Amino acid sequence: MRKMCLSRKALEEKSKKDEWFSSLQYLNANINDLLISNSFLDSASEFCCMNDPAINALGWKVDKPSDFAIKGNSKHITEALEWFTDVPISIRDKDDKIVTATGNFTCIDNGELESMLCLGMTWI
Repeated sequence: MRKMCLSRKALEEKSKKDEWFSSLQYLNANINDLLISNSFLDSASEFCCMNDPAINALGWKVDKPSDFAIKGNSKHITEALEWFTDVPISIRDKDDKIVTATGNFTCIDNGELESMLCLGMTWI
């Protein structure tokens, strides 16, 4: 019991230090038949992004090349590799209501092998 309390306390301290990380809303997303369990809503982000493994699994083709770096809210910097425009994404809530919006996604290389999806403030 004591170890659990200490680890929870340590986690709470880490959350206080990184408010951005603690503000994320995690979700499970399906795009076509691809389940992306590493998905989240980021109310501080002005755009949506996916990483290389997600884009490759979906087989999407590049709409536009990208030539800028992204400084994330977590203070990490990553290179935006390419853009995918006018992508319709639907989300189903716990009451089975579906919301669909069309947006632009940038592809990032975050060094992860698991697919990742970030939905920015246009979804909130």
